[in-house]
Amino acid sequence: MKFLDAARDKISIPLLISAVTVAVVMMVGNHLMLDQIHEEAVRQANRQQENSMMAFWELMNRRGRNFHIDNGRMILGDYYVLNDANELPDKIFCITGSRATIFMGDTRVATNVLKEDGTRAIGTKLTGPAYDAVFREGIRYRGEANILGAPYFTAYDPVRDVNGKVIGALFVGVKQSEYLARYDRINVKIGVINGVLAAIFVLCAVILGLNRKRAEAEIKRQLNFQQQIMDTIPSPIFSKDAQGRYNLCNKAFQSYVGLSSDQLIGRSVFDLWQPDLARKYHEMDQEIIDAPGIQIYESQVNYADGSLRDVIFHKAALRDDEGVAQGLVGVILDITERKTVEQESRRIEAQKHHSRMIESLMIQLNHDLNTPLTPLFALIPMIRAKVSEPGVERMLEICQQCVNQIQGLAGKAFDLVRISSSQPRLIPVSLCAAVESALNEMAPVLAQRGVICCNAIRADLQVLGSAEQLTLLFKNLLSNAARYAAQNGKVIISAEMKGNEIEVSVQDDGIGLDHEQLSRVFDEFYKVDPARHDLNTQGLGLAICRRIVANHEGRLWAESPGAGRGTTMFFTLKQVGHQPPAIAEDDVSQETTPESNQI
Repeated sequence: MKFLDAARDKISIPLLISAVTVAVVMMVGNHLMLDQIHEEAVRQANRQQENSMMAFWELMNRRGRNFHIDNGRMILGDYYVLNDANELPDKIFCITGSRATIFMGDTRVATNVLKEDGTRAIGTKLTGPAYDAVFREGIRYRGEANILGAPYFTAYDPVRDVNGKVIGALFVGVKQSEYLARYDRINVKIGVINGVLAAIFVLCAVILGLNRKRAEAEIKRQLNFQQQIMDTIPSPIFSKDAQGRYNLCNKAFQSYVGLSSDQLIGRSVFDLWQPDLARKYHEMDQEIIDAPGIQIYESQVNYADGSLRDVIFHKAALRDDEGVAQGLVGVILDITERKTVEQESRRIEAQKHHSRMIESLMIQLNHDLNTPLTPLFALIPMIRAKVSEPGVERMLEICQQCVNQIQGLAGKAFDLVRISSSQPRLIPVSLCAAVESALNEMAPVLAQRGVICCNAIRADLQVLGSAEQLTLLFKNLLSNAARYAAQNGKVIISAEMKGNEIEVSVQDDGIGLDHEQLSRVFDEFYKVDPARHDLNTQGLGLAICRRIVANHEGRLWAESPGAGRGTTMFFTLKQVGHQPPAIAEDDVSQETTPESNQI
């Protein structure tokens, strides 16, 4: 009681009220912070499920593209049975920590979700909002769901067959209790810390109230601490007295101007800078001294290395209680790099605007060319059917070829402008899948000349690229190979790792190229001799290939032993970076990699 009486005598009631108020505010603030942490934990959980779903689809795509149900089993691709394929959900759990399930219809056929007895929940049904979204509305579902009596953060994607019918679903999720366990522990710890901090804060307030006198040594320590704080600020800071002499600066300012504190303190701008810059600095300093307010303006400063830097000055006058200026304080913000970036941004924007104009023009031109060509495609065959005179029929055939040439030229030119107008976003892409997609589209053209194409690229080989542009690249290379390969010949597509790059080759056994043709074959509108008057080729296919390879930061070239000995087109792509070794080993042990696919 005596201690309390003494404390009550020495400590003012406002100080105690302030201490308690701050403690309460701190506790309320921590409570709000915990709410934000909880919200962020939920957002992180949802983002984890999105990433897990992407990984799940990636595992599926490695084993095939098309889903179908055959004899009560869900099949992926040509042979991969998904029923009881629990290694796929288990791999997702190892990679992302999320539970995963494959549904055939609304029934779990492969899963690592466990029942109460510890066995896999094979054969259990999908219910609730996720079932309605996937099987009734045909859309994906993201959110919370109750699975076997436990709340989960979930993501469901519908699985469709080749006809677009929903035949199953993929699920990834994590138990809320498991995911939020760490948050609950943090909540308890912060609650304890809040109480301790509140008690400490009140105790500190009591101690500060009992010890109001400060020694000069403490004041000096505080001043040194303030200087240390200033020195840690990365922006140059300085102050001047009423006569314009420097009396304070931080280390950033010293480094910026290349002078030490001893060289700066007590000197004016006329002692340090070139006359023209010094005069401008002095005029601006005098302006802020004479008038109240804050001064912000752009200028230039000689940097320590002698370069002239663009900066923004922020200045304010220091005034006493009567409003008389005692000096000024200023902060320098270096905007040299920002201005350079702005100029570069304006240049890039101008280029983009130009590219958009060209692309818009080509779109309109392509439309305007196809509009009059459409009736010609319909009418010319009808007229040819009614004409029996060979000369007239030959003229109509030439007209048909010209119409085909105009349409092909418009389409190729549009492709060239479209891929040149913007840089694609490079992501991991299956090189073998891009080749297969191109082969599927080019199969009729290859079959017309009896050309066999062998895809010798490994199914697990990935590159950084745009799937759309890589498919277009292979289509143009295959079209070129089909045109100039030997009748009933062969085209071989292969890839080889060389350092951090993948070197891809497309080899045919056709007419070959001489030295001059090899140096010009990728030029726009260039055609080798037999094709210069061929109305069925536009001379833009290999130019498009060159632009696509450039978009992928690769190299493209052609090699040929000579006329009649075939041609090989080479190009390089960036190899996908680090992949977890465990995944690679599982993939090798569980997948059968075809050495080649033939058409």
